[in-house]
Formats: sequence, structure tokens, C-alpha cells
Amino acid sequence: MVSVHQRQELEKLSREVGKVLSSYWPGNPDNERGKTLKIYDKPDGTKVTEADLAANEVLVAGLRRLFPEDALVSEEGPKDEGHQSMSRVWITDPLDGTSSFIAGKDDFSVLIGLSIDTRIHWGSMYFPIKGIYAEAEEGKGVTLDGAAPGRVSDRTDIRKHGIYYRHCELRGGDLLYPEWMDSGMAFLALARGDFEGVIIRMKSHQEWDLAAPAVLIAESGGVMTDEKGAPIRFNQGKIGFQYLVASNGKVHRQLLDLIRESEQA
Repeated sequence: MVSVHQRQELEKLSREVGKVLSSYWPGNPDNERGKTLKIYDKPDGTKVTEADLAANEVLVAGLRRLFPEDALVSEEGPKDEGHQSMSRVWITDPLDGTSSFIAGKDDFSVLIGLSIDTRIHWGSMYFPIKGIYAEAEEGKGVTLDGAAPGRVSDRTDIRKHGIYYRHCELRGGDLLYPEWMDSGMAFLALARGDFEGVIIRMKSHQEWDLAAPAVLIAESGGVMTDEKGAPIRFNQGKIGFQYLVASNGKVHRQLLDLIRESEQA
């Protein structure tokens, strides 16, 4: 699937992309590039920066070199023609958390996921400023900078501020995490046991935001579904569900019920 050598090369590639992003990051007051960062509006209303585009060039070139026979889908292009008919497809986001990046926050990441027959079998998340590299492969667990990072929470109840949510109104009271965090960091926090659940209404998120986190959460003992409890399938072209729901598995029904009750209120 992904050999030891290929995993090593993928980590090197992620860190190389991270260096590109760091060179543009506005959070460094001494970074001249960051002071004049070019920001553009995409057709869907979201933002893209010159850092996204520069990182994408490095990431795409690296994946083409490592896996010339596989298809590739990247947020900033390309999306290989006929990729939906191919078994192995790399689904990537060279800069997940563009808004955080522009604001000078440090929770943006580089996401790489390998879909095989619509399921993510391998994925990595790299947070350049935080210096965190996490990867997971189906059936082989998760490593965080080469060590086991722990597992999802084993709670059967939801702690205060134990649900991270985005783009939706939920009737969860003090169960809801009240602060902003990029969704990539929230997924990693869930995999490490810091949250019981993550709920995101699919307003601007796409499959490249979910692919890498999907296998990290699964290999940490968690669950990721849509609002009906159905598993997420990838390389489908369009998002066909309204909510992404991820949890430690033990409170998943509670999260699905929370969405239903909030929608009916």
C-alpha cells in the first residue's frame, strides 16, 4: 500500500511543503513575505494566497514523482481527469486553514490522504509552526512524530466544551467548545482524546479537508460519518451530505441526536 520508504519520503515532502508555507507565514514579524502576502478571492468566495499556490506546486510535483501511476486531487489543482474511475487517488490540501494562516495563527496544516476504492487507507497531517507530524495507515495505528500519540477519549458522556463545531447552530449548551480552532487541529485533538466529538456543517469544507483526518481518527479508535451515521466515502466528485460527524465512537449517537434536535428546534 505505502512502503516504509514511501512513508519516509512523504514525511520529507510534507516538511518541505511546510518550509514553503513558513516562508510566507504572516505570524512571523520578521517575515517580509508575510507582510506583503498576496490574497485572492476564489469563485466559491473562499480565500487563496500565494502561499497556497507555491505550496501546491511543491506538493503536486513530489506526489507525481513518488506515485506516477496514481491519480491526484488537490484543492488548488490539479484534479486529474477520470480520477473517479481510478482505484488509488491522492487527495490533498497544501494549506488547510488558509484563514488561520492569513491571520498569523499557527494551527494551519498540510494534509495528504490516499484513497483506495473510496476509503482512505493512509494519511498525514503536518503543522509546520507547531512542529507536529502525524500519520496513520489502516490497520497499523497512528504515529505522532514517530511515537504513539494516544487514542480517542474513552468517555461515554461528553465533557464541558467537549464538542468542536463549525458552520452550524447547535443546542449543546456548555458542551460546545466556545473558541475558534482550525478544523484540522480539532480533528487531531479528537484523535488525541481532547474532544469527544467534532460536528461540521459542510458549507465550505471539501473532501481534501477530511481525507487525512479520516484515517487518523479511525486508527485512534474513533468514528467519522455523515449526519445519518453512514461512513464517508471519498473520490466521489461532490459532497453528498450536510454534516460531518466525528467522535470517539462512544458518544456518536448523542452527536447525531444533537444535530437532529437542533434542526427541529
